[in-house]
Amino acid sequence: MYQNRIQAGRVLLKEISDRGIDTDASFLFAVPRGGVEVAYPIALALKMRIIPLIVHKIPASYNKELAIGAVSIRGDTHLNEIAKSESIDYLDRVVKETLEEVKKRQRKFGVHFNFERIKGKTVLLVDDGIATGETLYLAASGLKKFEPKKIYVLVSVSSLEGFNLLSTISEVISPIVDPGFVAVSAYFEEFPQLSEEQTKRYVQNSLMFAERGA
Repeated sequence: MYQNRIQAGRVLLKEISDRGIDTDASFLFAVPRGGVEVAYPIALALKMRIIPLIVHKIPASYNKELAIGAVSIRGDTHLNEIAKSESIDYLDRVVKETLEEVKKRQRKFGVHFNFERIKGKTVLLVDDGIATGETLYLAASGLKKFEPKKIYVLVSVSSLEGFNLLSTISEVISPIVDPGFVAVSAYFEEFPQLSEEQTKRYVQNSLMFAERGA
């Protein structure tokens, strides 16, 4: 059980420091909103900028909370089995709408990044937890297209299903992997919904650091 996301970030920081990953990492990516808060103590300790990696879930037509896939800032799309029950017209429309929302969120953070720079580099990808793993899978697979040397996915907690999925394309570091996983929030004493403004402050505060990746 974690007190909050900041404490979870410190636990992950110790994990990567103990493994010597901290000295090899060139870029620190985080999935807003919760992933940015988890990444913040890592950014401060390693003096690394947080690069927001925007990925947004695609909602089902009959339940906006149910994810049928995800869309990345590059326009990459991942659909799951549930999406097969949706009409082609709905999928076309909702993917376009979700991509516009992703671009809108990216503009809010005001951070633009040339992904070609990660080629041959070790990158960290942080989120607060893995449920199904679909969103993070899309994020990690998008990064992998730019041929980094290594991708480490850092999360505070993961379902066994999500851990296994992400492990097919990256090395996953998660202090808690629970076969009986229910929800990320269940492993935190405090798990407030972060505002866009608070998330942006974390990102902007980390911009004081010079980038490691040349």
